[in-house]
Amino acid sequence: MTSQLYVAFSDIMVGAGIVAGGPYLCAKSWSDNTLMENATTTCMDPLTPSVGPNTPSLVRQTSSLASSGKIGTLDNLKNDRIYIFSGQNDDTVTTTVVDQTYKFFTSVGVPESSIKYDKSVDAGHALITNSNTDTSCSLTKAPYINDCNFEQSAVILNQIYSDLKPAADQLSSPIIAFDQSEFIDSDNTSMSDTAYAYVPAACQNGKSCPIHVVFHGCKQGAAVIGDKYYAQTGYNQMAEANDFIMLYPQVQPSNASPLNPEGCWDFWGYSSPGDPNPDYFTSNAPQLRAVHKMISRLAGPRSASASLTKE
Repeated sequence: MTSQLYVAFSDIMVGAGIVAGGPYLCAKSWSDNTLMENATTTCMDPLTPSVGPNTPSLVRQTSSLASSGKIGTLDNLKNDRIYIFSGQNDDTVTTTVVDQTYKFFTSVGVPESSIKYDKSVDAGHALITNSNTDTSCSLTKAPYINDCNFEQSAVILNQIYSDLKPAADQLSSPIIAFDQSEFIDSDNTSMSDTAYAYVPAACQNGKSCPIHVVFHGCKQGAAVIGDKYYAQTGYNQMAEANDFIMLYPQVQPSNASPLNPEGCWDFWGYSSPGDPNPDYFTSNAPQLRAVHKMISRLAGPRSASASLTKE
């Protein structure tokens, strides 16, 4: 989902951190396959690189979308900074797939020098922390947050923004739970009623603060693992030290309409059921549109905490 928001709204972005994720539009790699087939094979664990993400095709499709105004212009990406990570022991989204994420961004004009691609860690499929209470590094196991002796949230933020202060020991404000449904204008998004944000006191008191959006992975929403992702992965401590606003949109599992049993963000079209050409990747896609509304609200003239309806 990070790649989708980042590319679709590149005009307001300065970079991205992509952990164990395939390239933008990945599920549209091979037209002979359904979107679901591509999403669950090509974009996760293809048998060989030759049936993995079709990056040349994805770049052409992305260029066409940009030319038609359905996403931001690709020139917006050229001065950005990107972090990409693939664990050596990740059999869920393999390095074969993530290699193509790197290739995609270099192909659309992001300089190699602006991308930090780390595939040196013997990690399973997970976000990485420096907490010995989390899952052992090499495993792939719920809640998919692994202790590999470094705080990935800090590495991501330092790659995008550079020269940041170390994480704070204490937070100046409580995490805000807010009514996410206010921002959703479409059925079948699988988005939860509640999302979360961390807004340091300085940002609440009028300081202009960058907004960093953090997407959880499949089976990692608050409906499944509580506050483990939005409160215990180090992002808020970095936000406190550097006056960032952290936004944590949420999706939840759904076994009916839409069919999203693992609580994933939409990367194959479930948010537009029945549509032969579902839009889950442009600036008008249901989930992306909702998240953009949240960003716009937080970026507005009022104090950030007052601009969200608290629960």
